[in-house]
Amino acid sequence: MAQRAAELRILRFPDATVRHSGRTLLFKAEIAPGEFGRLYQCLLKVKPDCQQPDVIVLEPDLQVLAGGRKIPHTYAYEGKGTRLCLWWPRGRDWIPTMKMADTFIPWTAEWLYYFELWLTTGEWSGGGEHPESTARRWAQR
Repeated sequence: MAQRAAELRILRFPDATVRHSGRTLLFKAEIAPGEFGRLYQCLLKVKPDCQQPDVIVLEPDLQVLAGGRKIPHTYAYEGKGTRLCLWWPRGRDWIPTMKMADTFIPWTAEWLYYFELWLTTGEWSGGGEHPESTARRWAQR
């Protein structure tokens, strides 16, 4: 975890924080989907034992921005914020040896870009397949 913390500290996001909560590494930073996109306060939770990290958008409240519509490519989350679905685990798009700067950080910015488009158009242009939709499709067969 010390290596992950050092990796995240050198990203030099303004006002970003890196801290531990128990055995979980928490990286909080503002991420924008592009030069003209709004800033989103995001929390990257890096868990021990090579578990899948989580990204939660804390602010602004995505549910409020969505105006009651179900936001695509998100997971249920008990805490404050919205947990993003950034990659397909079965596709092995991410393995524990990959850097956060090459995966979860740019994936978050990309997800936010497609989210902002979705707010405007109502269509998810980001592609991908959400695990829950696949599970439902298999159940219907």
